[in-house]
Amino acid sequence: MNWWKKGLIIFVSVIALIFIMNSVIMPWYVKHNTLVKVPSVVGLSYNDALKLLEEGGLEGLQGDIRYDAAKPIGTILDQNPPAEQMVKDGRRIYLIVSGGEQLYDVPNLVGRTVRESKFILAQRNIELQETSYKSSVQFPPGLVIEQIEQPGAKVKKGTKIGVVVSTGMESGNLKVPDLTGKNLEEAKKILLQNKFAIGKINFQPSSSVPLNSVIDQYPKANSMAKENDKVDLFVNRIVVPKVPVEDEMNSIEEVPDEEKDEIDKPKDSDKDKKEIPKKEELKKEKKDDVTKDKKDSQKKDDKTKPTEKKKTDKPKDTDKDKKDDGTKF
Repeated sequence: MNWWKKGLIIFVSVIALIFIMNSVIMPWYVKHNTLVKVPSVVGLSYNDALKLLEEGGLEGLQGDIRYDAAKPIGTILDQNPPAEQMVKDGRRIYLIVSGGEQLYDVPNLVGRTVRESKFILAQRNIELQETSYKSSVQFPPGLVIEQIEQPGAKVKKGTKIGVVVSTGMESGNLKVPDLTGKNLEEAKKILLQNKFAIGKINFQPSSSVPLNSVIDQYPKANSMAKENDKVDLFVNRIVVPKVPVEDEMNSIEEVPDEEKDEIDKPKDSDKDKKEIPKKEELKKEKKDDVTKDKKDSQKKDDKTKPTEKKKTDKPKDTDKDKKDDGTKF
């Protein structure tokens, strides 16, 4: 009997509790906390979904972004809580938004080999397209020196990235080495090793580098030149001036004073120029007269000389005779 009484009491208590919850507590709770049904916003744009939720007394918030090439960017792909569920008024509904087709960041490929570039792009679902080849002084052959899509750009899956690959230095596109401060012989070796020809070597004094070292060069260092181009060198060396030989100095004819005077004289007018020939003719005539007079005087002297000799000879003979006729003692 006691067992039946206890069981009956428990059963009646449960029924009474259910009745109280359904008739008193739930109506009071619903009255103070209104429940609303969550509408379906999947397939709507993000802005339209926010408006619909706001009209139903709910708050929409953006959740994760999921890439879907079939859905435009901003389309609602999913929601939480799901549609048709009863929730409190003002509940937050998290929305999964479509990011459209996924875009990938383009990496920096400059300075990498073609093989490395292909591997890096494959990790981002991008393909490598070798567009062209170009000579380069900075990059060895096989390295990427340029790329069509700049690093950081957004591209779609499977996009082909065009690059320019270095073929190295070509003939006629050589970099001139820096020879400043190098010994002359060392500079010559460096030029030959770099496929340049030795140009003109100029010597001049300088205190900036040791003797027999390169002061400057042309073409300048790091400039571009062709193969076998000549490179002129300017080398530090004391230049001794050449002293002229005395014989050569003595052999130099000095200008006569008369000619100097004639040179220093100002140019005469046209009238004076016309009179100059006349003066010269007069001078010549005077000279001729003087020479004639000299010749005549010489002839007269020649005629008088024999007579004088005869006159002078006679006294000499008389003196001899006198000596011969003298008496001997």
